[in-house]
Amino acid sequence: MLLRPLLLRVLLLALVIVSGVARSAHADDEADARRDFRAEMKDGNWKVRRGAFVMLLDYDGAKPAQECLAAILKEKNPAVQLEGIKTLGQFETPAAHAALLAELARAKGEKAAVLLMALAEQKGHSGVDELSALLGHKDAMKAALAALALGRKKASQATGALVLALGHEDPRVQSAAARAFKTWAWSDKTKPAANSGKLPEPAMPPWFKLETIQWALIDALENAVGAPRGDMIEALEFITRKDYGDNWAAWVAHARGEEITKKMLKQRIEAPHFVGVPVWGKRIVIVMDANVLTDREHPFKDRTRLQELCENPGRPSLPWHKIKSVKHFNDAWVRRFVMDLPHKGMQFELIRSGLKPKSVFGRLKPVNGGTKKAALTAVEEGGVENGNDVLAAMTQALDISGKKDSVAWTKGPDVICCVYSSVPWLADETDAEVVGAAIGLKARRRLVKSHAMGVHEFAYAMMKLFAEQTGGAYRELIK
Repeated sequence: MLLRPLLLRVLLLALVIVSGVARSAHADDEADARRDFRAEMKDGNWKVRRGAFVMLLDYDGAKPAQECLAAILKEKNPAVQLEGIKTLGQFETPAAHAALLAELARAKGEKAAVLLMALAEQKGHSGVDELSALLGHKDAMKAALAALALGRKKASQATGALVLALGHEDPRVQSAAARAFKTWAWSDKTKPAANSGKLPEPAMPPWFKLETIQWALIDALENAVGAPRGDMIEALEFITRKDYGDNWAAWVAHARGEEITKKMLKQRIEAPHFVGVPVWGKRIVIVMDANVLTDREHPFKDRTRLQELCENPGRPSLPWHKIKSVKHFNDAWVRRFVMDLPHKGMQFELIRSGLKPKSVFGRLKPVNGGTKKAALTAVEEGGVENGNDVLAAMTQALDISGKKDSVAWTKGPDVICCVYSSVPWLADETDAEVVGAAIGLKARRRLVKSHAMGVHEFAYAMMKLFAEQTGGAYRELIK
């Protein structure tokens, strides 16, 4: 009988020792992984560095998350930075989330932007309260990126904070709040009956406060201008699945359940369109391809298709019968867009993207008869070049009013409209992945919506990244 308690004690002691060894082994494995990760991040090949992030996800905790953050902030290659941000958003443990939120509480500038972009990649509701509190932050960039992150969180408890953000004094915070509500809408999926053969379809989440959000957007729309106005309209159209556009009276009648009369519909104001996409903004930069490859014949062989692509809602359509080449098509849309820009309170710039980018004014200039004429002359008389430095042209567009984020935020563009028909070539940076990440991240950080139009043959992934990172429109016009 005396042996049994002794044997039990021996077994328990062995279990404790084995357990301790297991914990120690895991801790050692994590330390080894972090050490190996740091070694990989010193590799001269950026693709090796990009691939190194995955080794941290096997050890989902505070220290690996902090290791990932530190690597992103040291990294210079934007494609690696983007991968790091996506990886940081995949950490799921409470310890990792707590560590990142603690870092965010004291972060500024680039570090705050990286953390907020990573939080926008995270699933679940972790950090909703902290992000909601940031919507009133004196740093408008922090507030706007927090609003975008809340859009990805899909948490009903953030409704009130986002409603207030629609009335924020900074227009980019207003835009971000409207985009957040658009992201929430129709974010659930239906569950078709088993063996029905039907696929899941988008469904409105049961927690989506339709009346509250709809009226908040309509109230804010009444006095909104520029980019926020466009984001509010897009959100309302997506939420309600109605196409009332820039027509405040129609939205009010719809929300009240009243009849939408023909007279009311005539009050709609059409935004200027760029290659078929409506553009709202106060400070717009146009970037157009200007290299020898645009002299190729356009790919729209079917006349009906070409006519369709030349339609311009609410304004004169493009002269489709005169279009013979890719350059003719691109130039026609740029000319039409410039002519349609309203004069009141708007600024613009035009950049021709070739071997070296060439801007018309060198800065944003007020829209008026004189500046329109100068831009149209540049389109008509500008030649083509053998080469295309896309990174330089798009960077010039983003930095047209200053290279610092703080200056660009208040004085730089709120929208960039670009049309490309080739890949980067004969430039300092010709890797389309790097170019796409560089411009996508920079524009995303500054909340500059980038509408990316690809005509004929172009760098598809690069252009899509421009748009996806910034909430802009992306069109592939290849036939």
